This record gives sequence, C-alpha cells and structure tokens, in this order.
Amino acid sequence: MTFDDLSWLLVAVSLLGNVYVIKKNVIGQWLWAFGNLGWIFFDVYKEAYSQAFLFAVYLGMCIWGIIAWTKEAREKNAAAKTTP
Repeated sequence: MTFDDLSWLLVAVSLLGNVYVIKKNVIGQWLWAFGNLGWIFFDVYKEAYSQAFLFAVYLGMCIWGIIAWTKEAREKNAAAKTTP
C-alpha cells in the first residue's frame, strides 16, 4: 500500500465516521479515533508535526466523546428499565 492509498483510506474512514456521528452513533467516534491514529502516524512520517498535533487533540476529543456517549447511553438504558 502506498502512502497515497493510505491517505485515501484514512479519508474514507474519517468521512464514514462523520456519517455515524451525524446519526448520533458512537461508532462514528470510534472510526474517527482509528482515523486520527492513522493520520498522526502519517503526519509524523511526513514531518507535518503541527497537523499530527491537531489529530492528537482530535483523538483526545474522540476519547472524551466515546466516554460521554457511552455513559449517556447507559443512563438512558437504566432509566428505561426502571420506568414502568
């Protein structure tokens, strides 16, 4: 796989993640996290350190989103179980 192929794969993963986020599905956050990891390695290899930093921040935000969305889903499920 060439770096050009890798960049297009990462673009596809990132865009697919966006579709899931629009649908308010936590899978989108996971796809973004995977894509961001790929972009970090890609950018470090290309010596684009400022962009690698940006994607590291995005990765942190994805982790935050995964935790928040998962917690919210658990709370909704627990509330649904206790409602008669």
